[in-house]
Amino acid sequence: MIEDQDESAPKKPHRRAGDADVLALAESLLLTIQNTFDRGDLEVFKTVVESYPDVGRDGAGDVVASLIGLLDDFLDQETCDRMAIAVHMRAWRFMVSRKPDKAERTRILKGLSDVRDVYATAGAA
Repeated sequence: MIEDQDESAPKKPHRRAGDADVLALAESLLLTIQNTFDRGDLEVFKTVVESYPDVGRDGAGDVVASLIGLLDDFLDQETCDRMAIAVHMRAWRFMVSRKPDKAERTRILKGLSDVRDVYATAGAA
């Protein structure tokens, strides 16, 4: 008798399963980041964030792109603000957990842009 091969074959993970894994790893790494500048911690964190497969493509991807820019600013200026990172992480989780409407998405991205502007202004001074 031939066994049903569909039951024994491993199921392909959902396309977005990796997204959740990247977010979960980034959230756990956030716990290790302090408010004092540590290039190694920020570079490791940035590498994980950059592995998000949809950077810049959807609401969550827009948040990730902003977070990467923030981390670049921190690395360039040799500074760190854990709360600014945490704000981005909460926005990322929100965007992944539900599909915000256009107005919500616009408000969230504007808020993240305002956070980024604080460090862009500091770097230009």
